[in-house]
Parts: sequence; C-alpha cells; structure tokens
Amino acid sequence: LLYHLTAVSAPTPGAPAFWVSGWLGPQQYLSYNNLRAQAEPYGAWVWESQVSWYWEKETADLRNKQKLFLEALKTLEEGEPPSMRMKARPGTAPGFSVLTCIAFSFYPPELQLRFLRNGLAAGSGESDIGPNGDGSFHAWSSLTVKSGDEHHYCCVVQHAGLAQPLTVELESPAKSSMPVVGIMVGFLLLLIVAGGGALLWRRMRKGLPAPWISFHGDDVGALLPTPDLAKDAES
Repeated sequence: LLYHLTAVSAPTPGAPAFWVSGWLGPQQYLSYNNLRAQAEPYGAWVWESQVSWYWEKETADLRNKQKLFLEALKTLEEGEPPSMRMKARPGTAPGFSVLTCIAFSFYPPELQLRFLRNGLAAGSGESDIGPNGDGSFHAWSSLTVKSGDEHHYCCVVQHAGLAQPLTVELESPAKSSMPVVGIMVGFLLLLIVAGGGALLWRRMRKGLPAPWISFHGDDVGALLPTPDLAKDAES
C-alpha cells in the first residue's frame, strides 16, 4: 500500500492545490483532492463492493494531511529570514580593509546583499551563496575599502523572509577581556595573602613558630647543636 501526496503553492484556476493517489501494488485504487475533499475509489475499484467506514476513515486522514501540507507550504513561501553580521579585517594591500557582509540560515535561497557608503551605492565585490546541512542557505559578500573608512559603510539585505530591506552596521571591535582577567587574578592573590597572614597571626598568638620553620621530633635535635658539641667546637 503506497500513497503519493502532492501540494502546490500556486495552482492554475480550477486545479487542486493538494491531491493524493493511493496504490495497491501496481494498481491505483484511491484518489483525493482538496476540491472534492473526499477519498474515492479509482479505476477498477469503483466497481468493487465498498465499505463505507473505510472511505470515511481515509477521507478524515487525508483531510488532516491536506491541512499539514498546505500549512507547511505556506511556511516555506514566507521563508526563514537570515541572521546577519558585518565584519572588517585588514586587506592584503597596505592601507586597505575588507568588509564582509554575511547572511546565515535563510530560506529560500534567493537573497541580495549590497553595500552603501553614506547611504549611496558603493558597488559590489566578491560574493557567494551555498547550502547548509539543514536545508537552509548561507551567503556572503565582501568589499575592499580604505582603512579608517569602514564605519561609513553598511550592508543592505533583501529577502522574502524580511518585511522590508534590513540594514546591517559594522560590528564594533570586541573589548579586551585582559583588564577583567587581571582584576580577577589580583583579587585571588589578595585572598591568598590575607588567608596566609591570618594563619600566621593565629600561630604567633599561640606561641607557635611560623609553619615553614615548624619542626617535630628528631628534626629539632638534628638541627640544633647539643651542649657537648658546642664545647668540642670551642676546643
């Protein structure tokens, strides 16, 4: 038993937008379309004795599939808008930078990227578009500009998933995280020093030596001279 389901976004006048053919081996036995909205026997099966509950069940099931297919088709037509970024990097020639406008995860694949300088068309450079593994697409376009002039440019993207063209500004350089790391390291060192000082102060209050000169047992005798050894040393 096999079903072929088809949906179209813009049917010609009088033609169905959704239709189904049901097959039993090499023979088609069922037909359905959204205009009649009824599952019906096909071909030689028209003359077979029919069980009403079976065709009622098929009709209900195919109406549900019709709804799902047409809603999915509508979603595809609306499209998935792109996520956008615009970055700058040093160019190969001294005194120049390369601006790159990147579009991520969009559908359908038709998309336009263009650069503006102070609101005026700035020409176009290299560009490319390619598929992603999930059925969406990615694209990029680059333009070489004079260094220091980057923030006069923006990127404009047009896509079916956007209600209107989207303007993308150049990303600001990421702030360095070194000051934050330095503050954290300094704070940890301060805690260690404070903890060591507190430990030393407590030991001194109890009349104990500092932990790094604390000896036990034979260590004291081995390090401190005995009276007899002192006399031998004098003689």
